[in-house]
Amino acid sequence: MVQRTNQPFSIDRPTAIGIGAIVAAILILAILIAGITLLPAQTISQSVSAQASEQQKQQVNSFAARMLAYFTDLTSEMVALTDRPEIQTADAEQFVEDTATRLGGEVKAIALFKQDGTLYYKYPVNKLLDWDTNAASAQNFIKAGGFQFERLDPIPSTSNDYLLIKPIKFASVSGGVATINTAGVLVFEIDLNNYLAANFDDLSLSPTSRLWVFETSTGPTPVPLYSYKQMTFMGNYKSLQGVNEVRQILNFPSSDREAVAVSVTTPYMRRGTPLSFTIVLSRTTGEAQQGVVSTLQTLFLVGLLTIAVLVVAGGLLGRFLLREVRHRRQEEQRRSTARALLEMARALNSSLDLNVVFRRILAELGTILPHESASIMLLNDDKKSVTIAAEAGGDAPEEDHASKMVPLNELRGAREVVHTGRPVVINDCLHDPRWKVTGTSHGVQAWLGVPLRVRNEAVGVLNINSHEPNRFLPDDIDFAEAFADQASVAIQNARAHELEIRVFEAELETARAIQNSLLPQEAPPVPQLNIAARNVAAQHVSGDYYQYYPLPGGKLGVAIGDVSGKGIPAALLMAVVTTTMRDEILHTSAPAALLNELNSRLLPRMKQNDMNSALLVTLFDPATRHVEIANAGMVQPYVFDGSTWDSVPVGGYPLGASARMSYTSRTVTLAPGMILLMISDGVIEARNEAGEFFGFDGLEALLAQAPATLNADQFADVILNATRAHLAGQELEDDITVVVMKSID
Repeated sequence: MVQRTNQPFSIDRPTAIGIGAIVAAILILAILIAGITLLPAQTISQSVSAQASEQQKQQVNSFAARMLAYFTDLTSEMVALTDRPEIQTADAEQFVEDTATRLGGEVKAIALFKQDGTLYYKYPVNKLLDWDTNAASAQNFIKAGGFQFERLDPIPSTSNDYLLIKPIKFASVSGGVATINTAGVLVFEIDLNNYLAANFDDLSLSPTSRLWVFETSTGPTPVPLYSYKQMTFMGNYKSLQGVNEVRQILNFPSSDREAVAVSVTTPYMRRGTPLSFTIVLSRTTGEAQQGVVSTLQTLFLVGLLTIAVLVVAGGLLGRFLLREVRHRRQEEQRRSTARALLEMARALNSSLDLNVVFRRILAELGTILPHESASIMLLNDDKKSVTIAAEAGGDAPEEDHASKMVPLNELRGAREVVHTGRPVVINDCLHDPRWKVTGTSHGVQAWLGVPLRVRNEAVGVLNINSHEPNRFLPDDIDFAEAFADQASVAIQNARAHELEIRVFEAELETARAIQNSLLPQEAPPVPQLNIAARNVAAQHVSGDYYQYYPLPGGKLGVAIGDVSGKGIPAALLMAVVTTTMRDEILHTSAPAALLNELNSRLLPRMKQNDMNSALLVTLFDPATRHVEIANAGMVQPYVFDGSTWDSVPVGGYPLGASARMSYTSRTVTLAPGMILLMISDGVIEARNEAGEFFGFDGLEALLAQAPATLNADQFADVILNATRAHLAGQELEDDITVVVMKSID
């Protein structure tokens, strides 16, 4: 038969140490809790008592402010009512009723008495007043002036009704002049019971608190008006005399209580004395300390139990919490990294200027990965060299390095990055054979090279240098690689945009060349004329144009035009107009008839494109030196007669503006030495930085000063140079065209 043997219970050493540590911790915490809770109980009680007294003072002040605000509102309502001119009219009862309704039950009645004591009107209309006045009382109130307060006599046993009285003057207007004819008194019957009950019955006071309100302007014995929860006041009224500001009264109204009293002085007079009230808030002396000791004892026991549970549970939860915290920290770090990369992507792609993108890449890199210096190297087309596009930090100069090329075989680390397409880190540059010390790499002890990739192909290297050895950790490498991918997208977008700009500029240059080929390269030889022209485009191509048309009999047609708008659309329409005019002038050379015919032919096309063209046409006859001029919306030409300049009054709407337009012409004679000047509105509308136009005044002042001995080329240059001087470096807002015809022997 096998017998069980009683063996002593035993535990292993680590468990015993753990249990001992828990027990010791519980004992130490118990002592600490006892010291924290039980020992300072007296100090805590005193502090709580002081806080309760201060809170009691704040409550009484709040009650007093509320009561004073009530009387102030009554005053405002009465003043507003007496100030209304309708108080003397048949509408007075409606305004009085509105006031009583707004004040609720706090005003039982409102009445207006004349100075002889007779009732003018009252509210409610059908209710008998419990009080009345006579001529003597009314006169006394009027003589006293201001606001007066009277308590009803005899005093009803169930109410505290007062009369708020204010003299009022009745004025009549005759011939625009107001005349005071008579006076009276306005009376509010105030139900303080209603106000006090509405404002104090629902207060959340402590269980032992008591509240009383007294009228203290009646004499040595205050009149009780209100008692919170109908509690009888058993104290000595003398203690309430002389109360002005908040006063704490010990052993009041009984020896086991303490009170706080405050006086409320109204803006009213009661028989020559300011009306005042006193609010008394009382509580038992030991209210603040009650429960402090028992609460602390309960806290002590609860604290012991809580600490014991926490100590035991802490051992079980410690590892889980640490693991959870570590996991959340990693998750938050991943989210933070994603947010940072998103913000950086937005910042890097906010510009398409390649140099700006380079600077932002290096600036943003410094915010996410601290380092001493960095640079961007782009792989050249030969795949054997790189161009240092930008540098920052260290000894890097401020200017860009677009022309600084370095053979790739001299940069072993960068070459490895390009060939593998993966990041390369050298955490010991002083001893790693892949690192070559140069003048700009002095002091670098750790280097990280990250590929700049486009469609998984390395197109450059982002170099990150640190003066701290072993600086770059695996997390740094991952973060830098993600950043470099964003930077690569920004660089590629900027380079693509730069290529588009270059292609577009080349196309514009081609368009400009084509347009120039459409303009006359030189003036036709006319023995009687010296002709010069200038055309300056506000953009690459111009909407302004001029043309020379040699005609039979030695005649010469000269045209200057301005298509609405600028740029390529205006240039295309210019080509259409000049081509059409070249065809039409062979059949219709008279300027006015030519404009009429051009308007008819071009109107449908111009209407379709919502465009028009101003055009000035002149026809010079060398036999008579007559110049016939017709104008379709251009600036009126100027003519110099040898001594003065004057404009030629000829005009009309631009081509394409109206199908009903009929153009007319004027003829001037250009004797030898006379000059005919034609310009587009770009000269007049040239505006400087201050917003000032060159204008007609500026042009005419320039013409008045220009020497008459200048030939046509010199004269055209004078006008163009003056316009540029006025611009003072500002870009042209409109195209400029100048044509000068000078008559010579």
